[in-house]
Amino acid sequence: MPLNEQQRAAVEHGDGPLMVLDGAGTGKTRVLVHRIARLVEGGTEPWGILAVTFTNKAAGEMRHRLREILGEAADAMWIGTFHATCARLLRRWGGHVGLRKGFVIFDDNDQIKLVEKLLKETALEEQVSARTILSRFDRAKNRGVDPRAVRTGAFDDVVDTIYPLYEAQLAKENAVDFNDLLLKVLRLFDVDEAAEHLRVRFRHVLVDEFQDTNKVQYDLVSKFAEATRNLTVVGDDDQSIYAWRGAEPRNLLDFDRDFPDARVIKLEQNYRSTQTILDAANSIIKHNHDRHEKSLWTDQGGGEPIEIYQAGDERGEAYYIAQSIRRALDDGPLSPSDIAILYRTNAQSRVLEEHLRAARVPAKVVGAVSFFERKEVKDVVAYLRLLANPAADSAFERVVNVPARGIGETTVERLRAAARAHGTGLFEACKLAARGDVGGLGTAVRKKLIPFVELMRGLADVIAQGASVAETIIQIVDRSGLRQKLEADGSTESRDRLDNLAELVTTASDFDDEHGDDEHGDGGGEVMFDDDEAVPAAGAINGFLERIALSSAGDQTASEQVVLMTIHIAKGLEWPLVFITGMEDGLFPSLRERDGQSEDAALEEERRLAYVAITRAREKLVLSYARTRRVWGEIRIQGPSRFIQDLPPGSLAAPRGRTPSTPAPPRIVDGNFLGRGERGPRGGAGRGGGRRSARDEMDQRAEYDDDPVYNIDDDLRGGKLAVGATVMHQTLGYGRVVAVTGNGRDQKVTVDFGAIGQKTVMARYLTSGDDGLN
Repeated sequence: MPLNEQQRAAVEHGDGPLMVLDGAGTGKTRVLVHRIARLVEGGTEPWGILAVTFTNKAAGEMRHRLREILGEAADAMWIGTFHATCARLLRRWGGHVGLRKGFVIFDDNDQIKLVEKLLKETALEEQVSARTILSRFDRAKNRGVDPRAVRTGAFDDVVDTIYPLYEAQLAKENAVDFNDLLLKVLRLFDVDEAAEHLRVRFRHVLVDEFQDTNKVQYDLVSKFAEATRNLTVVGDDDQSIYAWRGAEPRNLLDFDRDFPDARVIKLEQNYRSTQTILDAANSIIKHNHDRHEKSLWTDQGGGEPIEIYQAGDERGEAYYIAQSIRRALDDGPLSPSDIAILYRTNAQSRVLEEHLRAARVPAKVVGAVSFFERKEVKDVVAYLRLLANPAADSAFERVVNVPARGIGETTVERLRAAARAHGTGLFEACKLAARGDVGGLGTAVRKKLIPFVELMRGLADVIAQGASVAETIIQIVDRSGLRQKLEADGSTESRDRLDNLAELVTTASDFDDEHGDDEHGDGGGEVMFDDDEAVPAAGAINGFLERIALSSAGDQTASEQVVLMTIHIAKGLEWPLVFITGMEDGLFPSLRERDGQSEDAALEEERRLAYVAITRAREKLVLSYARTRRVWGEIRIQGPSRFIQDLPPGSLAAPRGRTPSTPAPPRIVDGNFLGRGERGPRGGAGRGGGRRSARDEMDQRAEYDDDPVYNIDDDLRGGKLAVGATVMHQTLGYGRVVAVTGNGRDQKVTVDFGAIGQKTVMARYLTSGDDGLN
């Protein structure tokens, strides 16, 4: 395909600064590759070219394409990430900034272990996490500032103590962290011998994804191009979504101010998406004020209208998406790898994973561990396991020092010895130690063990008094100190962990709603939390733990998988069919306060996220939102995202305000839909015989009225709601009507559900079930 006019202008630009504003899907990699090839063909030595990317994958792709055009000459070029480029320079010049030959680079894990060690040595490990301190270091170093000079009012004294120790240990081990790679190269420009070489080392400097550079990176490329002024930057201010990790959007916005002689070329012709999708992206991003004006277009034509789906709650949203995908796969020609589900926060993935699994859709969470494998979730689940079974030693070992209580490995090892000696589990040994009945453990250790034993006894009392699983989890998070610890931390990661714990409460609330109080008391036996007092272990907790185990098992192994990921991770990727979920004000856009960012600036970044998300779709885009969403066990009324209101009416599949909705999805048991869902797209034969397709399943969807409670099934309105009639309840399954009382929305029906027994339910929760019982 030949270059278009704007692409050709960028490729053929000669010397001097150049800013290429590349809209999503406009072929910027092609422009960079052809520009570099033209520079070499015009006489620039290959080793005089520096091309900087943000990922090793992007660098590898660029080098591969250049080899196809230039052959071995491409191998002489400097093509790589900022960190790889700086590491290479420091191997030659590091001696001028205090590095010896063979220096090592500390990765994230190395840094965490070092800071954890320093926090422990200074008795500060219970005040703050290593990740929080490293986040402080990182934010300051991204701006080229000593972390001790940045005062936030939170953990400043810890930073003052730990940072010099951290730097001293790195120096002792002849090591650098990722930030140091860049900062030390920047310092080389203050060393005459190195500076004379580096200023003229590169004839042309080209930087991809320039909107994602931080201050130090901007200063670096400016120094490299200071002598020649041959600096080409390629970026899209509308896709600047990494301010939270130090990116400075103003680097691109103000480039023509810092380089007033820079040529500016806009790439606006899109080669990825339909015009309908581009119109949606343009209509949202145009509301941002802090941007370079541009508008994407394509010669592909209109394309399919955008679907907007309104669900009753997050389960209905997940059910609709799972069934829509199952239907698309059954109908063809799409394969699972042609489909992506995007969301604003990782916590949204849990209910989606569950419904995709039940619909037999091969799926994979990308860029994050599966919901139930996340650390904070596993910690709380371990508390539940220990409450349900005090002999669960693995659960005890996981939670006894979570959050940190000063109970280290030495203490746990002595408890192991005591447990072996007494023939008990670790928790029983812990209780003995708290009473002073275990030798080798002094008063100081006992003082740390006693609060843990009291915590577990208190939680056991909560269960004994009839608390639901959801309420038990809330009590664990609050009483253990997990919530306080994460809230005090205040980092983005900690807020995400709190969101995940809130989602775990929602999962438990769903479980509680499905099972009811009458199913919670059986099968739990008794657990001994005191020598003379037996506390009943709620059968509900065991049932919930079983549900989690089944949900976590048997991950899809198919090579073709639907991907689930956050919008941040999706940047740079594309699929024929994209679902964007959780389009609700407060969720997307997130209205959470952000340190150092005004409300307007935060909303503009959210718009850029929406722009990125929408432009991932090539052919079809589906937006979904829920009218209610559970957060920390409470049902919250949600409003549709303001971004939906920004969409041009002509791009939508249905008039705004007449969006179809779904009834409550079938209950999931053992990873399968119960009731009608058990005869769903892959469920095999049900009572009616034969396999039902996803299309059949989708055709059963009813609609909501304006009230968040479901309408009475049309068949039931038609007179089938009578004694002896067969009906279906989404949770309880099929049954026969025994009695009917009341009228209208208050009508109640007593139904015989067979083995479950007779239950009285509201008529509006029933549908006709003539084909369900014989």
